Amino acid sequence: MELRFKVEVNAAKETIWPYYADPLKRHIWEEDLESLTFDGELKTGTTGKMKLKEMPEMSFTLINIVPNESYWDRTEVPGIGGILFEHDILKENGKIYIQHTVSLNKENPSEEDFNFLCGVFSDVPDSVMKIKKEVEK
Repeated sequence: MELRFKVEVNAAKETIWPYYADPLKRHIWEEDLESLTFDGELKTGTTGKMKLKEMPEMSFTLINIVPNESYWDRTEVPGIGGILFEHDILKENGKIYIQHTVSLNKENPSEEDFNFLCGVFSDVPDSVMKIKKEVEK
């Protein structure tokens, strides 16, 4: 089960990438982010921790890191399953797009799981639009 938001941006991929790779720039679009740390280099397989306001600290694993293209991380949520966050910078027909996808990896997801996923996804469009606004300045 997944939800996705995609928008065209007038900026180079290299201008967009730091908003994923630099924890300080993450605060610009992820307003509830209190802390973000990596247990190594920013590359596929690296683990880390993040703390969101009014939430416990969560561990994550970077599962697909391609500089200037993809930043994917996975978090295990007890009682829910694996939540995959895909942040992609795409080039299609000469245009650049930012696309964020949130998916729940669970067999036979329930209506409660769907509602949980919708809650996780609810701020994604606003977050993507904040990145767009920043990179188009």
